[in-house]
Amino acid sequence: MDKRMIAILIAAVMIVAGLSLYAAYLPHNSTQPSSASIHEIKIVDAAGNTFYFFKPVTRIVSLDPSATATLYAIGAYKYLVGGNEFDSYPPNETLPNLGNAYGVNYEELVNLSPQVVLGYGATVPSYGQYINNTLKIPFILDNPNSFKQIESETLMLGNLTGCYHNATLVVNWMQESLGIMENSTANITPSQEKTVFYFLDNYGGDWTAGNNTFFQDYFNVAHLKNIATQSGYYTINPEVVANSSPDIILLDQYVPESAVNVAPFNETNAYLSSPQQIYTVFNDNFFDEPDFRVIYAVAWLIEITSNPLIMHYLPSFPINLAYPPTTGW
Repeated sequence: MDKRMIAILIAAVMIVAGLSLYAAYLPHNSTQPSSASIHEIKIVDAAGNTFYFFKPVTRIVSLDPSATATLYAIGAYKYLVGGNEFDSYPPNETLPNLGNAYGVNYEELVNLSPQVVLGYGATVPSYGQYINNTLKIPFILDNPNSFKQIESETLMLGNLTGCYHNATLVVNWMQESLGIMENSTANITPSQEKTVFYFLDNYGGDWTAGNNTFFQDYFNVAHLKNIATQSGYYTINPEVVANSSPDIILLDQYVPESAVNVAPFNETNAYLSSPQQIYTVFNDNFFDEPDFRVIYAVAWLIEITSNPLIMHYLPSFPINLAYPPTTGW
């Protein structure tokens, strides 16, 4: 059972944090710095906490795979001094592994003297509070649940590292790609939209993604109707699956195909169709990690449902990378 998936499904937290000898942390209700420091970098995290840095940070620990990927894309990967267990992009990472959503190596963290540590989650975990309050390392939390929030995170990381120009290039690429894909599906009427169930995990129930998740944005662009209508990540009632009888079932990489050979899945339109409309995602890192690579997740959905040529119409990625963003496709 993949621990990263459990962390995502139960909305367990990875953290984003930062420390700098020249950085100051202020709670969200703190006053603006004096006019003498108006050129400080201001960062507001997902928890509403505000951080000020007098100049771009150059020593970063990332406990968030999506932040690691974004830093690489915008040219700030050279500033990483530590990563995490679940980093997947860029491949062949040689950074020290500082931990995961279940624990952090505090001793190694202190030894690396980071100026900022990055992570992901809905709330600040206890070890995040320890890092921020006891180790005095500013703890910047991020939790993007939509394309717009992914774009905001990208710009935030660009601002934090002095790579804002590259961050804007990535965001513009995302927006252009989304526009092309939205145009390609614009002729699909509501009556023509297929219903879909995203099977994230079968650990302790049938986990899926509903409203207020970036998965819902995937379906909106692809003009698919998500049968999961509750908010966030949760275990869906089998009766909902049976009554909805989705036309398409998407399996995360770690959900075996045998999981749908039982009721209610083997009674759905997706299962009974010929050929079956059951697909295992090509690489769950593109789907489960909220960074700029979700563009390719949406493109894949459109490929299998309405336009098999959509990838040919997407613009080239604007930054030349040793490992292009399609690595792992």
